[in-house]
Amino acid sequence: MFKTAEHAEVAFYRAFESADLDAMMAVWADSADIVCIHPTGPILVGVDAIRESWRAIFAGGGGINLAVAVVQSQEDDTMAVHLVEEHLTVTEDKTQQAHVVATNMFRMEGGSWRLVLHHGSPAARPQANAAGVAPTLH
Repeated sequence: MFKTAEHAEVAFYRAFESADLDAMMAVWADSADIVCIHPTGPILVGVDAIRESWRAIFAGGGGINLAVAVVQSQEDDTMAVHLVEEHLTVTEDKTQQAHVVATNMFRMEGGSWRLVLHHGSPAARPQANAAGVAPTLH
């Protein structure tokens, strides 16, 4: 159970970094309307399609390290939207890196925040916030 959208988001990225499919799917809502769009990938709808996409990603091996920064968030009692920057580095080859901007949407379901949308897009470099300052990735 995720008491906040932030807790759900941390669990999502921990599951991603550790390539733990069960932990990854525990974050997602168990609903036919969930959506995942990986960078340069198709629109995946529903639990089965999303599970299979993460299974294929995790089967690729070669662990990754993730640095994630929340650029903006909006939240009410039932929905939360986080705009984030993801910096991915391949564990065994630090020269292989990717920078992704993503939207994560969470919905309160049965007393727990659950992921209902993850949409990642490749980005050339870190985005600056409204003050013109690139956020610190951690």
